[in-house]
Amino acid sequence: MSQELATIVLAAVGSILVIASLLFFLRPRWLLGWLKGMAVFGVLLFGLYTLAVAVNVARYQSLSGMQTVASIATTKQAERLWRVTFEPVEGAPTIETVNGDQWQVDARIIRFAGPLRWLGIAPGYRLERLSGRYTSLELERTAPRSVIQLSDTGWLDLWDLDQEFDLPFVEGVYGNATFMPMRDGAVFEVRLSSSGLVAVPMNEAARQAVQFWNG
Repeated sequence: MSQELATIVLAAVGSILVIASLLFFLRPRWLLGWLKGMAVFGVLLFGLYTLAVAVNVARYQSLSGMQTVASIATTKQAERLWRVTFEPVEGAPTIETVNGDQWQVDARIIRFAGPLRWLGIAPGYRLERLSGRYTSLELERTAPRSVIQLSDTGWLDLWDLDQEFDLPFVEGVYGNATFMPMRDGAVFEVRLSSSGLVAVPMNEAARQAVQFWNG
């Protein structure tokens, strides 16, 4: 199920549950005691939770298997200063000046379990930021840092909430980052699966950068 369809289904289910619960409370003769009232209150909470999931799913993109999510090209401007072109598969390219010896891309991945998984909702991802890194620990501590946000987090994010409260039916995958050395004219592809990011060199300059780095 695509993220767009999942958003519609979850929003519809959540809205129906919330409205049904409120109508039930508006008619006291239907309440047969404290137990029934608590049950309805539980349905209301589940409906609100489903609506919150729907809002967040709309801000993530569908993830199915290993797929290319962006490309990165680097051009040297000065010592440890690079022009980085980040071009996502969906969305407008970002061109920024980045300090450092390496580039890094971070992403957030949401996986679903229980009834949300039964609906066939695919894992979702959101590219978070592009940043520069230094190979020297001293420079990493003292030199200028470059951090470019690739998306807006919003005021309510399931990934953050899951890290803090371990939400039911939702798993925010932690530590999804990939990094590669900067090199003039290098082009990399950023690929993503439900377990994390990986960078793949796409031209000779990128392959030489990786070979030198690993050597």
